[in-house]
Amino acid sequence: ASLAPPLVRDDLSSDWAEAAARGDAHFEAFGCSSCHRKALPLESLTFHDPGPFDSAGTLNASSVAEPARYDLAMLDWAERLPKDEDGRVLVPLFGDLKRHEISDQEIDRLGNELLSQRFVDRTVFMTAELWGLGDTGPYGHRNDITTLDEVILAHGGAAREARDLYADAPSDIRSDIIAYLRSLAVEK
Repeated sequence: ASLAPPLVRDDLSSDWAEAAARGDAHFEAFGCSSCHRKALPLESLTFHDPGPFDSAGTLNASSVAEPARYDLAMLDWAERLPKDEDGRVLVPLFGDLKRHEISDQEIDRLGNELLSQRFVDRTVFMTAELWGLGDTGPYGHRNDITTLDEVILAHGGAAREARDLYADAPSDIRSDIIAYLRSLAVEK
């Protein structure tokens, strides 16, 4: 909760910045942002862990005497977070904090776990936040995928339609999407 928020790099060459801007538009058009939402609104900058919505099978409020409390407003970078029209702070998460089926009969690379997760099917995972993606690698929940192209193509299940649009796109559009993803950095 106390890590600085992600940002879209602004120190890119003009060619890379133009490709990333086009990639951003394709990311939206292909539906990638339906799960990898660019920003999630917060009603408050006070964060409790465990929170009120943590469910059975995870650390939850009944598991601790008192939850840890973090006041993100005390952090310098919190002032720079944008707000929506209702005054809620927008956290550039590039995720949705939800579980999704990410494999299917034909594509199961991301959902081929041998061990079950408590109370959850072995093919269902939390959406990976993309913040700082340009600074990381390898990818996948086991870190067994080496390129962004590979991890996008490994999506099945609920992400299958967006994955297929990407797979069928011309190489220049795919490169633009990769340029956009590479522009997602963590403030240093």
